[in-house]
Amino acid sequence: MTIIGKDTVRFAFDPSASPAAQAASGETVRFLTRDCYDGQLTRDGMDFAAMDMTRNNPISGPLFIRDARPGDTLRIDILSVTPDDHGVMCIRTGRGIYEVEGCHCRRFPIRDGAIRFDRDLEIPVRPMIGVIGVAPAEGADTHTPGEHGGNMDIRELGAGSTLYLSVYVPGALLSLGDLHAIQGDGETAICGMEMSGAVDLRVTVIPGGAGLPTPFLVTDRAVYTTAAAESLDECSVTAARKMHRFLIDRLGLTDAQAAMLLSLNGDLRITQVVNPHKGCMMELPMDILRELSGGKEIF
Repeated sequence: MTIIGKDTVRFAFDPSASPAAQAASGETVRFLTRDCYDGQLTRDGMDFAAMDMTRNNPISGPLFIRDARPGDTLRIDILSVTPDDHGVMCIRTGRGIYEVEGCHCRRFPIRDGAIRFDRDLEIPVRPMIGVIGVAPAEGADTHTPGEHGGNMDIRELGAGSTLYLSVYVPGALLSLGDLHAIQGDGETAICGMEMSGAVDLRVTVIPGGAGLPTPFLVTDRAVYTTAAAESLDECSVTAARKMHRFLIDRLGLTDAQAAMLLSLNGDLRITQVVNPHKGCMMELPMDILRELSGGKEIF
């Protein structure tokens, strides 16, 4: 298995970056990652001002996928997301959506599949990837979500899910980082349970594109169209319209049928509200898609 180590980290999706490794379509790759603070939060009560935030949201990579060309689609099957033995959080005045006084930097043990929180509360982990993306032609930072992926912060981006991304540059240049042991929709206090860890995934090139409204996420329970924009108004409409168009183009529904179905069974969700661009997604249950397709292959 190809392994991309923690020593490869970068702080941007850079189309000119030298690959950390190469893989063929269909190959499995392991990414080892640092946490979003680049390992700087070493103790409870640490002063946030002591951390260098130019090192925020490091991503491991990039991975050059052979035969990936602009206009293709990259299918990414996330096989596992493995946490290290602790998670970290740092919330502070003026960040996130809550009225919090001061700065609170904490470390929490992760043992036996659970976080040891305050008051003896045990929170089961649900490991996920916060930042994953390919290099867009013009480049992008690791804080902002976009059509290339980026800082998506979608809690369904965990083991067993499949993410489809459009390819913009030769080799796609896939990178990821910002793992979370668990995160609620919105990431409302500006962080999830941040962690370092390992991600095993399989990359597959779909030549000429898959005809999907990328970034497009699939789990065994549902499919999701995603969008990011400066306002929730804009990204919510874009995410919903992407699913509407998917139902028309992929399953042959009329525009009226697709709109009615989504108003009945589509869940429009906020994925995060704390990044430079807000994130939203439209969720549609997989069992409905299977019934509409009449048993035919959807993806």
